Parts: sequence; structure tokens; C-alpha cells
Amino acid sequence: MRVAPEALGKALCRHFTRLGLPEEGAKAVAEVLLQAELEGLRSHGLARLPIYTAQLEKGGLNPTPEMRFLRPRPGFLLVEADGAPGPWAAWRAAEALAPLVREQGVAAAAVRDAGHVGPLGPYVRRLALEGLVGLAFANTPPALAPGPVLGTNPIALAAPMEPEPLVVDLALSTVSRGKILEKAQRGEAIPPDWAVDSEGRPTTDPQAALSGALLPLGGSKGLALAVLVEVLAGAMAGHKLGIDLPLPWQEPGARAFPGFLLLGLDPDPVSPGLGTLLARLRAAVEDTGGRMPGDRRVRERERRLKEGIEVPQELWRTLVEEVKGDG
Repeated sequence: MRVAPEALGKALCRHFTRLGLPEEGAKAVAEVLLQAELEGLRSHGLARLPIYTAQLEKGGLNPTPEMRFLRPRPGFLLVEADGAPGPWAAWRAAEALAPLVREQGVAAAAVRDAGHVGPLGPYVRRLALEGLVGLAFANTPPALAPGPVLGTNPIALAAPMEPEPLVVDLALSTVSRGKILEKAQRGEAIPPDWAVDSEGRPTTDPQAALSGALLPLGGSKGLALAVLVEVLAGAMAGHKLGIDLPLPWQEPGARAFPGFLLLGLDPDPVSPGLGTLLARLRAAVEDTGGRMPGDRRVRERERRLKEGIEVPQELWRTLVEEVKGDG
């Protein structure tokens, strides 16, 4: 069934409030899930709802954290999140980083001791909407073949561009683990080039893939980029390697958190015409028959804002019943 985005956002906010989050935190988590659904990223939208819920119920996430914002250097912000849900901590980091970027020209925010932040696009997009360039990195539990040792370790970039910011957001596996989780929840097979099972054999079974390993994007180059993210987001920002992180859907009560690093740059001092240059880049790409990264997500956002978001009927019934129960 299709649900209006505003109605879904309110229902999600009410759900997280019932789980003990204050209004600010509930709105942040609901907003990130909603943004993922608007852009067609179901693997990082409602598919994550049962995971976040179980973590809050079983103690893997802290619904009432005392987050601390430290500034060890003029251009560096350290957010000690005290077990907060990742989207809440990352959203607050992005909010605090923007004025620091304007003050310093270049600044960074490291978030540690927070849960999975979800898709990285919303945080860098937030900076781009304020005229800044954003870069984001997050490490994750082990996922990539061989091993696994390295996680899918997503990266993202956003830059101001008209009419919508340029947003690049991708995991370093052939597909994100969230997409395989989504397939597993639906009982659907996956393509044979997404993952291998625990014996290293290609598999179409999402459960076998989750207990095996995902294939890295671009082979060894994807692994090299995953190491880059592990250094920036894991070892530095989170002060924790992916190999020390349990899988949240298997151990929702475990309090072991990945790292998140958000960088911001103010382009005006060195490239006040950045938007014009990016417009030329878009035109050149489109003249060759290509498309800019993120264009599909922009179209999906426009369509779903008008037509609504597809929500499983049973899930919507549950969210509505929660509201009635509180009424």
C-alpha cells in the first residue's frame, strides 16, 4: 500500500518515541529512514526498522545518551555518542559541522560509540544544501571477500548543484549488505554475482550470502578503497576496526559501534563558480548518453513525494496500531 511521506514520517517518529527516544532523536532516525525510502533505497529504509527496534529493545543502542561534542583542534569536532542511534548522532554532527566549515574553510567531525548511521547521502546532502562540499566515510562489520575482514565501508560525496545537489553514495561491495538483508526478509533469491557462501562458492541464497561474504566492487580496487575507509572511519574516527564489530541483526544487544567521519569544505574561497562548473560537467555527461550519479534517486524522490511510499500492509498496520494504543 502507498503511504504519504509525511504520514510515514510521523508514524516512524511515534514508533521511536515509544521505544524511549526523545523527540529530537526519534525525528532524526525517522528522517533518515524516510529519506532512504524516498530515494528508493529500501535496503536502508524500512528494512532497517526491525534491526534498530531490536537494538533499542535489547540494549544494543542507548535511547537516552549523553552525547558530548569535543573540539580537540580548531577544525576538528569529536562526537562521543554514548551508544546513541547512528542517524541521530550523525545528524547532529552534520548540524554542528556546517558553521565550523564556514569558520575554518575545511573541518571534520568524527562520530564514535554510535550505532549504524544508515545511508551516508542525507548527511553530505545536508552540507551541500548549505553551499558546502561534503565527504563521508563509515566502516561496518566484516563483509567483503576474501575473509571477510573488511566491511562494505560506504563512501559519499555531495556538492552544491542546481536544481538538486550532486550526491554520490555507494558501498564498496557489488551491492550493499542491506540489499541482501532486504532479499532475505522477502524470501527472494539474489543474483549469483553478488556474494559467495561460507565455502567461497557463488550463491543465490541471501542467508548463505550473509554467512559468507560479499564480492567487492571492482575486485582489488574495491578492497583498497575499503582499507582507506577503515583507516579514516574505523581506526581514526571510531577508534575501532570492523573485525571487532558484531552483526547487529544477529546480536542486537551487543554494544559495539562502527565509526563515522564527515568532512566539510567551503568551496567559495577557491571556487566560487563551483555550481557553474558542475552544470557544465552534467551537460557533458548527458551529451554522451550518460547520467550523473544520484539522478535516479532525485527522480525517485520527486515521484514518491507525489505518489507516496510503498509500505508493506502488515508493517503499516503495526505502526498505526501503535498510535491507536497510545491514544
